[in-house]
Amino acid sequence: MRKLSFILLCSAAASTLAGGDLTARYHLTLDRVLTGAHPPYSAEMVLRDAIPESGRRFTEYSGDVSGRYLGALALASIESGRQFPVLDGLVPRLLGLQKPDGHYGIAFGDRITKSEMAMLWGNGRMLIGLLEYYRAKPRPETLAAARRLGDFLVKIAPVMNDDELRRRIDAEEFASGYICWTHNIEGLAELYRVTKDERYLQLAEEIAGRTRRYPKQHSHGFLSSVRGIVDIYKVTGEKKYLEQAEREWHGVIESGNLLVQGAVGEAFAPNLVRTEGCSEADWLRLTIALWRLTGRPEYLAQAERTLFNEFAMNQFNTGDFGHRPVSDTGTPLGQGSDGGGTARAWWCCTLHGLRAFPDILATVFRADGGTLYYDLPVDGRGKTQGLAMVADSTLERDATIHMKVTAADGRKHEFGIRQPAWAAKIAVSLNGAPAASPLREGYARVGRVWKTGDTLLVKYTLRTYVERNAKTHRVALFHGPWLLGFDDQVSPYFYDEPRAENRLRVAIANDGEVNLERARPVQATPFTVPEARFRVRYLPGGYPMLPSTAILRPVAEQTSTRSLPWEFQFLIEE
Repeated sequence: MRKLSFILLCSAAASTLAGGDLTARYHLTLDRVLTGAHPPYSAEMVLRDAIPESGRRFTEYSGDVSGRYLGALALASIESGRQFPVLDGLVPRLLGLQKPDGHYGIAFGDRITKSEMAMLWGNGRMLIGLLEYYRAKPRPETLAAARRLGDFLVKIAPVMNDDELRRRIDAEEFASGYICWTHNIEGLAELYRVTKDERYLQLAEEIAGRTRRYPKQHSHGFLSSVRGIVDIYKVTGEKKYLEQAEREWHGVIESGNLLVQGAVGEAFAPNLVRTEGCSEADWLRLTIALWRLTGRPEYLAQAERTLFNEFAMNQFNTGDFGHRPVSDTGTPLGQGSDGGGTARAWWCCTLHGLRAFPDILATVFRADGGTLYYDLPVDGRGKTQGLAMVADSTLERDATIHMKVTAADGRKHEFGIRQPAWAAKIAVSLNGAPAASPLREGYARVGRVWKTGDTLLVKYTLRTYVERNAKTHRVALFHGPWLLGFDDQVSPYFYDEPRAENRLRVAIANDGEVNLERARPVQATPFTVPEARFRVRYLPGGYPMLPSTAILRPVAEQTSTRSLPWEFQFLIEE
């Protein structure tokens, strides 16, 4: 019961936009989906996969873009309070494209091939999209369409829940593998929550037992399936499903499939050659969900790393999310959407990235009875019984969070501010004066009778430290939550060949701390991090007799410019 009560308490801490870097990132992607081009998300373009009809790529994944678009904007509407009339015009057309047996796309053939699996993938995205739209606007016709689609999945389950089929499909396909079936757990669990029809829960549980991770697998499909298993736990309270999800989460890390920037590859090792925005959003949402269900700090710390580094780095300056290649030393540039190159994946990652923001914002604050906790150092809003606050983060500019009490009931409440491992200490000021904030269980505590309009200033003393990679004998450097790297725009000479042999001249203490020279201050612009720029000396791999200098800056700044190659795992001059 303790863990289930934790779920309810977390959900009480509603969070919406305030201001700062996270807000700017959210708006960038939301505006891209609503008004962007190349391609625009017009109704004709979005609905082509629900027909299906050629004219753009991946229409064989019937309902994929349509369902993602529907769900992402529906949840953004709930989170922000904004209305998106484009959805109300699109949904009736979408419902009219549903086949009589409840599915979208091509007919379901007698022999299951790539075509059927692709169709099932899209239908899974469609099912959860319909239900997320229903959450925003509970109209009976939307739920009826979702039920028809759920009934279709129940009908074909005897064919799909077959071990021989799973082995054959996984041997033949990647993106159209068996995960196209297992990722339907998410929609089925939600459909059960809404309808209480046991058939949907039974099928979700059957598929959960058939979900497994294996080398070279498509990570997005697997992680979406595991998120669905978490949803089964939420609606049943059966501990075995939470334990299964936690095992799989740890399995991803222990198998070497989690990179230093908090990224999961598009394919699991040994085919880990590039990242995928969908997988990063899935990993972030899964990790957040496990934190909210268990309260275990390791999950929050990992979610924070992914959010500040990979999720930020994956976001293009257009607002899209997509693919970036990976190497032992960083992310080379690469070109094209095939063969491990850099690509904006408007057909999936942009929409899946947008869908992640409401989950992030719901995790900024946490309520536990009359106590309010600030867990993620980003902008957001939170409330508990009798106390509401708004946080505006300028962490990237001056390592500071500005907070204001927006509602108070005249009673004493405790407010807890998490001190992350990357902060040596935090200092709290209340209404302009230093405030007593004793540290207990990882949180600086301020207890008082709050008044509307009270202001808090939270200043973090950020650590600069390294993490060693025992396999490659390289190190990664962090300042606070940010992973630091060199790019070929600000530090072009660092890219002289052979750059893999460059060695940094930094002194590393026994505790991993390093003391770096601050770079010349730069003006804060969107998606830059002036707080975390350093001037570093290094020995060029091609001419170590002539030491040089370069500017080390957060990989999160990738969003501020065109796509660049980055190096962020280094050899050190011992």
